[in-house]
Amino acid sequence: MISMKRRTTQEQLEKDIEFCLDICNMDDNQIGEMLRVCEELGGISCEYFAEEFVFLCGKNEEHIPRYHDDNYLRINWSLN
Repeated sequence: MISMKRRTTQEQLEKDIEFCLDICNMDDNQIGEMLRVCEELGGISCEYFAEEFVFLCGKNEEHIPRYHDDNYLRINWSLN
């Protein structure tokens, strides 16, 4: 049986700040915003949030249509 050690809140906070600084090159305000969002989403890690929900296209905006299609999930909210 494999036992995984769960990180303490302090350890997770340190990992989140490290990720935001080293990988995402965020400033203090951006780190604070990222930490607040992740806390509001149930205390998920910043790395998980970034990997699963953040899309960066950089300066190549022409690539956006390859990843985003407004018509992919078109919901008709009317009950008619």
